[in-house]
Amino acid sequence: MTRYWLGRLVQAVVLVVGVSIVVFVVVRLAPGDPATLLADPSFLSEQQRRELRASLGLEEPWPVQYVKTMAGLLWGDLRSFRTRESTASMIANAVPVTFSVVFAGVVLALSSSIPLGVAAAQQPGGWADRLLSVAIAVALAFPTFVLALFLIRLLAEEWRLLPAGGFGPPGTTGFNPLVILPHLVLPALVTAFPLGAILGRYVRDAVREVLAEDYVRTAHSKGLPPRVVQWRHVFPNALVAVISVVGTVTPLLLGGSVIVESLFGLPGLGRIAVQGALQRDYPVVIATTLFSAVLVVLGNLLTDLLYGVVDPRIRLH
Repeated sequence: MTRYWLGRLVQAVVLVVGVSIVVFVVVRLAPGDPATLLADPSFLSEQQRRELRASLGLEEPWPVQYVKTMAGLLWGDLRSFRTRESTASMIANAVPVTFSVVFAGVVLALSSSIPLGVAAAQQPGGWADRLLSVAIAVALAFPTFVLALFLIRLLAEEWRLLPAGGFGPPGTTGFNPLVILPHLVLPALVTAFPLGAILGRYVRDAVREVLAEDYVRTAHSKGLPPRVVQWRHVFPNALVAVISVVGTVTPLLLGGSVIVESLFGLPGLGRIAVQGALQRDYPVVIATTLFSAVLVVLGNLLTDLLYGVVDPRIRLH
C-alpha cells in the first residue's frame, strides 16, 4: 500500500510539472504583448518598451522565466503584471466564492440524483426512469449559459424571487453565509442540473448492475426486508461509481467555473482566469491554471482513497 501511494505521489508531481511546462509555453506563445497593455505603445520609444518588458522579466530566456515563475508561485511571490497583487492572494480571495458555488451545486446534485437514480433502477420504465431520461436529454441539449439566462430571466427579472448576480448585496463585506445564500441559489442550480442528471444516470446503472448480483438475490431469499437489502447491500456497492464521478468532476468544477461566474458576476477563480487571459496577464493565467491542475490531481488521489473505504474488496497495491 505504501509503495502504491508513493508511486501515485511521484506520478502526481511529474504530472503537475508537465502541466506547468505546457501552460507556460502556451501562454508565452499566445499573441499579444503584456507591455502594450500596461502602456500605450504609441507613446513609448523602442528603448522604453524594452525597459518595460525587462521590468516584467519578459526579456530573459524562457527557461529562466519558467524557473523564476515557478519559484515565485511556490513561495507566493508571483505577482500580476497589471495590479502587482500577489497571485496567491488573488486565488485566496477567489476560492471561497468558487468553492461556495461548487459545494452548493454538488450537494444539490447529490441530494436529488441519488434518490432519483435508485428509484429509476428499482422500477425501469417508471416515472423516475422517464424523468431521469428527460433530464439527461435536456442537460445534453441545452448549454449551461442557456439554462443560466433562462433562470435569470424567469426567477430574477420576471418573478423577482432571487438576485440575478453578485456575491451579496452592494456594499457587502466579509463572508456571511446568510447574506450570500440568496445569491448562491441560481449559480448552484445551474451547476447542479447537468451534474445531477449525469450522476442520476450513473446511480441508476450502478444500482441495476448490483441488483443483478447473486448476493443480492441471496439476501432477498433469506427474507431480509427490501429496505435492509437496499441500504446494506445494494447502495454501498453502487456508491463506487458515484464516488468516481464526483471525485473527478468536482475539482474540474472548482477550476473551470468560467461560464457560471461570468454570467452571474461572481468574483471567483474562473472569472479572474478569464480576465488574466484577456489582459495577457501571464502570472495570473499560470497560477490559476496550475491551481486547477493541482485540484484535479488531489481529487483523483482522494477518489482512490475513498474506493478502499467504501468497498474493502478494492485493494490498492
